[in-house]
Amino acid sequence: MFKMKERVAKLICACVFVFTSSLQAQQKKGLLGGKPLEVGVMLGASHYIGDLTKFVDFKETNPAGGLICRYHINDWVTLRGSVWFGQISGDDKNYDNDAFRKARNLNFKSNIFEFSGTVEWNLLGFEETTQGRPWSPYLFAGLGVYKYNPKTTFKYITGNRPNGNPIHDVSLRDFDGQTFELQNLATEGQESTQFNDRQRYALTQLSLPLGFGVKKQTGEKFAIGIEIGLRATYNDYLDDISKTYAGDAVVAGNNKPIAAALADRSVEIGLDSRLDRSQRGTSSFPDLYMFSGITLTYKLGGGKQRCFQF
Repeated sequence: MFKMKERVAKLICACVFVFTSSLQAQQKKGLLGGKPLEVGVMLGASHYIGDLTKFVDFKETNPAGGLICRYHINDWVTLRGSVWFGQISGDDKNYDNDAFRKARNLNFKSNIFEFSGTVEWNLLGFEETTQGRPWSPYLFAGLGVYKYNPKTTFKYITGNRPNGNPIHDVSLRDFDGQTFELQNLATEGQESTQFNDRQRYALTQLSLPLGFGVKKQTGEKFAIGIEIGLRATYNDYLDDISKTYAGDAVVAGNNKPIAAALADRSVEIGLDSRLDRSQRGTSSFPDLYMFSGITLTYKLGGGKQRCFQF
């Protein structure tokens, strides 16, 4: 898995290098109208909004960072490519005053990697110089591709449930402290005979980045900014939770007892197993994720000069 991520990262870096080199070459030939190409970094935070949060839960704020490349078509419109990497997470334990969440007792975490192309609309016009209009708020929208993989850690617990059955079967003792990829376990009975209408969710999907920010030219070469961006998705399984409990027999029969233990964690706090087909998540609205932070970009040549250079 690590080697695969490393290869993907190297491929993206190579693509960014080729892209920026190509734009610079065209710029020197006068094909880009003399406008500057900017490259830089983004540092900030990642957030998740779904079944395990109530809007943005700042307890689950995680560090994030990335790379950015901008090309200004004119003072009002900017094309941008971005690469973000961060982590999203959620935990029902953050809501002890919510009886349903407390009893459900689920949690997850996932690294999230995104490549996106967006268009920025500079509301005041942005002249990428310290003269004229050196700053502007902006809106942005576009299309992204993200990769994620929700995981959780199993904790073996001794003792009995209210009905007298053991909390965890002794066969699960060896899994104590291990982290599991939840998609592989089909925790809501995906692709089982009883729930053949539920398919395993894809770990690479499309998103729609939407947001706003402010940027300011701080010198002839550097610009800084701050932005907040929401990612709309068509995916209700960022957290591995969407519909109803499939039941221990279905989940365990499909993917071994450890899958059932991680699908229904109410027993870990001394409750009986949830009823089959009782509510586990809310599928009426897809999960969302966010990236927010500061940007620092460096201008690679160009400028307000729009004439060909001989």
